[in-house]
Amino acid sequence: MTDTSKKANLNDECVAALDRFQNACDRRMAEANAANEPRQPLFHYTREEALFSILDSGIFWFTSIYHMDDPEELSFGFNLARKLFKDATERNKGLSRAFCRELGEDGELEKIKELIAFYSVSFGRRDVGQQWTNYADQGRGVALGLAPEFFRPAPFDDPKNPRPDEIIFYSKVSYGDADGRARHTKVVDSGLAFIEQVQRRKWLRSGEDAMWFCRHLAASMYTEIIWNCVTTKDAKWSHQNETRILARNFLKEPKLPIVNGEIRPRVELAQPRLKQSIVEVMVGPKADDGAVERVRSGLASRGLEKVPVARAKAQ
Repeated sequence: MTDTSKKANLNDECVAALDRFQNACDRRMAEANAANEPRQPLFHYTREEALFSILDSGIFWFTSIYHMDDPEELSFGFNLARKLFKDATERNKGLSRAFCRELGEDGELEKIKELIAFYSVSFGRRDVGQQWTNYADQGRGVALGLAPEFFRPAPFDDPKNPRPDEIIFYSKVSYGDADGRARHTKVVDSGLAFIEQVQRRKWLRSGEDAMWFCRHLAASMYTEIIWNCVTTKDAKWSHQNETRILARNFLKEPKLPIVNGEIRPRVELAQPRLKQSIVEVMVGPKADDGAVERVRSGLASRGLEKVPVARAKAQ
């Protein structure tokens, strides 16, 4: 993290330009998310008993992405970004070269993991065979279907002081090298163009100015790069067609209590729109004969008797 007090020592035009750069990063992420908003219900695959625990508590467990089935969580996307920085180091000079060389160094990902943790709940398409096998008790579990509106973030009452249940982000996961590189390239190219602009206008008056400018620029770029990393996976996982709800924690001063931290860390966050967003519950293709009726009865006892229950067809 950068020392934001040092930003005030920079040229006024430079400070304003850094703010515009951060806004551009935020806007690019928001526009990408809006373009991928779900248009159909998405399903959370789980065990039957876990479904009723979720309904009774109104809480989702967000598991640390560093403890999931994909061992390359975050690192797959980050390695793509690091390669872009190394390539940019070779073709640039001066401040741009030094900036890219530092961000392309080995060990940057480990530094990030010491500072920030991400936690995720995953959703996929309706009735997908591999999802039943991998995430719903080998096909004996259930899938909770939620309306598209559930995945549209509610506005903060106070953006500067969000409640814990508001520190969540929704995103469609993209897959493969080409898409990951394309997303990162937008960030890297915009950062290099910004450095060129600042130098051309002679806004940096000293070596110290250059150092603090680069630190602030890197922090802004990392916001988007890390977002790209936690929503990019290797193409071999593309069958999941995953949409994620993500929660972020700054580990030095975590705002979200960490549960089961020594084994498989998670955070537990209330979902106030959960029950009103349920459109269907599916019972897995290998569930026993009484599963459909058990689920219907369990829903009815919780005031959800109108929610349809269907048996999966996917094998």
